[in-house]
Amino acid sequence: MALGDDAVVVAVDGSENALVATRWAAGAAKRENLPLTVVCAFENPPIVPTQGFLDNWRAESQQAVDDAAQVAAEVAPGVKVTAQVVESRPSLLLQELSSRAKMLVVGSRGRGGVAGLLLGSVSTYISAHADCPVVVVPSTARADAAGPVVVGVDGSQVSRVATAAAFQQAQLLKTSLVAVNGFGAMSGEVIGGRHLPPQQQIHDDAEALVTGLVDEFRADYPDVDVTTVVEAENSAQSIVKSADDAQLVVLGNRGRGGFRGLLLGSTTQSVLHVTKCPVMVVHTQ
Repeated sequence: MALGDDAVVVAVDGSENALVATRWAAGAAKRENLPLTVVCAFENPPIVPTQGFLDNWRAESQQAVDDAAQVAAEVAPGVKVTAQVVESRPSLLLQELSSRAKMLVVGSRGRGGVAGLLLGSVSTYISAHADCPVVVVPSTARADAAGPVVVGVDGSQVSRVATAAAFQQAQLLKTSLVAVNGFGAMSGEVIGGRHLPPQQQIHDDAEALVTGLVDEFRADYPDVDVTTVVEAENSAQSIVKSADDAQLVVLGNRGRGGFRGLLLGSTTQSVLHVTKCPVMVVHTQ
């Protein structure tokens, strides 16, 4: 059986944020009755190091996975935990594992992060390129959070996938769901020589879109209470505001307005940069 097969995979690097991500990943593995794989990617530096330097680096990597495995065992006793150090570039390792894993979990910033950089390069890359859902966990994530799951809805195919995932997560977390559509405030404006419809019409169309999508899943998740939020605000602002007390935000990697070739949409990037709770990014194949 290959590393990460049908498992929740969490990437660690010895940072405190990685341990916060591990706690979330262990809880997710327990809720979904899945094994947990803890990995640390050991990448040789571009310069030729001394043997002592390499030995210390490998030892630190091993300590990182050992510490994370211990945290996971404390959070989710009974979950099968595998911990391994792999010689690879972190982003490439996680991309490979995403083809076999059920879910990838990463911290928003690792120990190599630059002060002021709110989203690390590895979490940004894997959120855009993974084959499975990716959960980015900020250091501010609270273990005792009890709020809803929030999902961004815009009518795209990946938005439908995100809505399905959000319902599932809300049921697993035994909480409610908030479906959000922020349609902006451009009614009456002229774009490309065409007048946009009045705001009320845009609002009504957006509300019908959200309600119709949510209704597709209500029968399968009768225990999940759903609230819809439709407002004339920027999508990211609406989602972040609704997620103030959320346990989890679920988004597609690209929305309806995304450009071909842009693998991570602007709304998703904005939410990932500022939200205080974990964000799940889902993809369409």
